[in-house]
Amino acid sequence: MTFPARSFLLRLASAVAIVLFFAMLSRAGGPEYVAGSSYFNSGTMGQPITWSQGQVNYYTDQGDLSPILPNVSANAFVANAFAQWTSVSAAALTATNGGQLAEDVNGSNIAINSSGTVTAPADITPTAIQTPVGIVYDYDGSVTDALLGADAGDPSQCFWNAVYGGVDNFGAGANFLHALVVINGQCALQSSQLTDVEYRLVRVLGNVIGLGWSQMNLNVITGNPRPTPDDYAGFPVMHFMDPVTCVPITVCYANPYQLASDDAAALARLYPGPAAATARIYGSVYFVDRLGKIAQPMQGVNVVARWIDPSTNLPSDEYGASSVSGFFFTGNAGNPITGLSDPLGNLYNEFGSSDQTLEGFFDLGGLPIPNGASTAQYQLSVEALDPLWSAGVCPYDPSQVAPSGAFQPIVVTVGAGGQIEQEILLAGSAQPVPPWAATETWSAPAQVLPSGDWVGSLSGYGDVAYFLITAQANRTLSVAVTALDETSDPSESKAEPVVGIWTLGDPQGTAPPALTPAPFNSETFGMSRLDAQVLNSNSFIIGISDLRGDGRPDYHYHAHVLYGDSASPPRVSVNGGAITLQGTGFAPGLAVTLGSINMPLLSTNGSQMLVAAPAQSDGPQTIAINDPVSGASSIMTNVLTFGASFTDQIVLLQGANPPTPVGTQATNPVIVRVLASDGVTPVDGATVGWTTTNGATLSTCGGASNCLAISDESGMASTWVTPAATGNAAITATLAPSVYSPAQSVAATMTATSSSSDIGVTTPYLWIAQGASVRVPLTARVVNLGAPQTGVTVNFAIAQGSGALSSASTVTNRNGYASVTLTLTNFTANVQLTACVAPGNNPCQTFYGNAVAAAMMNLQAVAGAGQVITGTAFQPLRVRVTDSSTPPNPVLGASVLFQSTVLRPLGNNLTLTPGDPTVTQTGMPVILSVSQSTAQSDANGLASFAPSVGSLTGPLEIEIQVSAGTTAVLQDELETFPADSSGNISPTFSQWHGSVPAPRGPPLLLRADDR
Repeated sequence: MTFPARSFLLRLASAVAIVLFFAMLSRAGGPEYVAGSSYFNSGTMGQPITWSQGQVNYYTDQGDLSPILPNVSANAFVANAFAQWTSVSAAALTATNGGQLAEDVNGSNIAINSSGTVTAPADITPTAIQTPVGIVYDYDGSVTDALLGADAGDPSQCFWNAVYGGVDNFGAGANFLHALVVINGQCALQSSQLTDVEYRLVRVLGNVIGLGWSQMNLNVITGNPRPTPDDYAGFPVMHFMDPVTCVPITVCYANPYQLASDDAAALARLYPGPAAATARIYGSVYFVDRLGKIAQPMQGVNVVARWIDPSTNLPSDEYGASSVSGFFFTGNAGNPITGLSDPLGNLYNEFGSSDQTLEGFFDLGGLPIPNGASTAQYQLSVEALDPLWSAGVCPYDPSQVAPSGAFQPIVVTVGAGGQIEQEILLAGSAQPVPPWAATETWSAPAQVLPSGDWVGSLSGYGDVAYFLITAQANRTLSVAVTALDETSDPSESKAEPVVGIWTLGDPQGTAPPALTPAPFNSETFGMSRLDAQVLNSNSFIIGISDLRGDGRPDYHYHAHVLYGDSASPPRVSVNGGAITLQGTGFAPGLAVTLGSINMPLLSTNGSQMLVAAPAQSDGPQTIAINDPVSGASSIMTNVLTFGASFTDQIVLLQGANPPTPVGTQATNPVIVRVLASDGVTPVDGATVGWTTTNGATLSTCGGASNCLAISDESGMASTWVTPAATGNAAITATLAPSVYSPAQSVAATMTATSSSSDIGVTTPYLWIAQGASVRVPLTARVVNLGAPQTGVTVNFAIAQGSGALSSASTVTNRNGYASVTLTLTNFTANVQLTACVAPGNNPCQTFYGNAVAAAMMNLQAVAGAGQVITGTAFQPLRVRVTDSSTPPNPVLGASVLFQSTVLRPLGNNLTLTPGDPTVTQTGMPVILSVSQSTAQSDANGLASFAPSVGSLTGPLEIEIQVSAGTTAVLQDELETFPADSSGNISPTFSQWHGSVPAPRGPPLLLRADDR
């Protein structure tokens, strides 16, 4: 009967990986290999893979092994190593030297090319099933150099490379078809080395015949407790690893390749022979539920049976056996995140059964009955597999899983040739974490909590937890999953979490576009972290799985998602200020940076952080949130715009002026407004660059011809203009100069005149609240060809309406200015006044005072809205009273009422003490004080108020309502926190609601993608 061959060796990417490949396939606790649910015939799943009929036919190299081991001696050397196994009376195993290979295998006929492909004699390749086991004598180490890399065959490498190899071809009927063993002759140059080489050969042959690594009497290596002669006698040859100090090997073991009872029992289970002189104990290891009843089987527990010496009634360290629970079961079936196959394309489930009834199964067959007795007592106990010295013991190699719970050793009586079933329940074993979501499945993933933080468990074999989060484009997020033990401490001996992210709607079973390729990939102990970039907006599924596809009640984990989504407001002044970052997984201790600048964290809860943004130039900026402990981060690219955006516009509200004498202020100011792309929303804090031609000077520039200014909360910027030379002058306002190309700008022009006697007046047009009583300074300037005239008398007179002047005439100062004060009482009707140069009252200019009815008044926000401070005083709150004209005119003398209510905030507002992670508080805000004050607007329409919380402390909120006229109302909210960080946080955007819309940007348009 022929069996389909499966060549693993030839699928290797590099020959250097050969020795690692042999180790990778090793299993333990009995058989090295167990047929899985793929490749092998379905009826063989769960069966140990063996040589058919227990017959091993091997073929030896034609050459010599070393100068002291010529070919004949080398053959005897190999036969003696096989005899260590074939002499086990309870096992039906034979090993026959079938003859020689067709050649002397050496460095001349085995090689590796640049792509890693191995060229070797045909009769030692995996397909050479006519020579099932090839034994290569590497006389000069050249074969080892070719296969394992330069200098691998050097005598200095004998501890590792004296003997290596293993099975490299399997039949679908769960039989071995071929194996290769290489003996390095450079390690057998002296007779004193032969014991070491023989020891390593016996161990490799143990793998070749199908035995895996085991753990028994590990104190022989660890020294804890101090080993006795019985410990050495019972120490198995098939232990996983030796200390590097064991050179020669007899330094550590007097009889290094003498089989222990554990080796013999494992071989008897693999190749059952006469059972009359042995016994068997088998069963399963289990978790228990909260009531102590059987729950899920527990894999990876080393079950040890030790003979009770009747002369001492104590367990013997010489006679016994071990078996790892779940050794028939798959230890690594892969997972839907990192994949179901290894890097070579082999499915993980090719080895190990998927039958979950075998998950905790152990088999202690082949137990000796010493001294010719018919019965024996055995102590049955359990222990953890050592994560270092037994790392290669399957099924959980190379990362052992610590057992959960405890089991008191018991004594079991067995008879020669008999068997007994014994279940092992580990009392106090871990319980799964109660689920906090209704479902965590692919089709119904749990919504990630706003806190982004939860504790869960991967309980039940193959359990994968799925969660849903919505993220937008140009963001990154981190998912950190820390494996926990039963005490909730981080652990790397429980679950091995891996994390993947898919787009909602991806077919189940597809590979995630973003994943952790391996567990524990962060510098934080026990933590696996996925850092993913979102290019387009969508909802995403986060998957958490064990690397091995495992799942059990003690696989607890702590997950934390850190994701920054948006900033509110999305735009701030170039002066900076307080903003609220919105997202998931915020907590105290996070670092928030804008570029290289740290932003103080004022307050936080799970989904919001209040931070102080520093001053920046106009344009979009990126904000990064970092967790200095876990290394998690979230980057929000271009999430916050300072000042002007590329799509904003600047419009000229007022710029026309009559001809103006040189050296006098123009009649009207030049007023511009910055608006968002919708043409309606004002932009606060945008940079406006003012420039002039022909030497004209600007009031906003302090008398200079150019400067940078910032739009107020109504988006407005303005300046008075004074010409310096006759002719035309252009006054240009540029939005965010030198930031965007091309820059947007608007311009106004004016014409300047000059004569030997000119007069100009400041603010010739005044809009005054009807019914107001005010004192208004009136100022005129006299110039001669643009030069100020000193000592000139200027006559002031009321031409229309009523009022009182402080003086009918006054003399100009050295700068040419003359001023008087106009007093208006209960102003109701328009008034006109003249200012004329004496004595002929020529030339003259006119002042106009226009009454503004209360119903025609509006309010504009100017500065101080939305402040958030920490332990310092608020900046004044300023508003502007205007009429209803287009463009609006400032109103003088309006009565502005500021009503202030101080509250202790509650509810879901982000008004928490700095660093407080609380998400939700309940109840109503507590009103602590209520006050009001009145201010009168000045000639620019401005009125201000200094907010204060008085002597109150703690997190506080001030609600302010501002009213003027009969209908004009603005509302604002200010916040103050204890002085966890210092400094005033200037307003970042207008939070006013009323007659002026709050300047908020349009929503972003996003696409769906997952990469």
